[in-house]
Amino acid sequence: MHPETGKEKIREILNANIRFEGHFNKCFENMKSTQQEELLKWVKDCKDKKASPIQSKKNKKIIGFVKRIGSNLRAILTKEKEKYFIALYLDKHKYYETEMESLGF
Repeated sequence: MHPETGKEKIREILNANIRFEGHFNKCFENMKSTQQEELLKWVKDCKDKKASPIQSKKNKKIIGFVKRIGSNLRAILTKEKEKYFIALYLDKHKYYETEMESLGF
């Protein structure tokens, strides 16, 4: 699936115009189709409150959901508590660790 198609599906699932951070396009494009579908299912689970969130230590209004994809990719979906989704970060684990720290997770 093309990255723009994936973004559109994610926006439809969340009913929100979220930001896509990291190297989303490149990472998404290089994922196997089963991994892409797994990511979409996970996003839906986050929206349906089936995934467990983590609390930001820097901003108590922000929660995040974390997903490991394959051996090297990580996704972080951020949300303002009781409100809307903000951004989906998709990149390799080194970028993930930097973002997790900056977000306060």
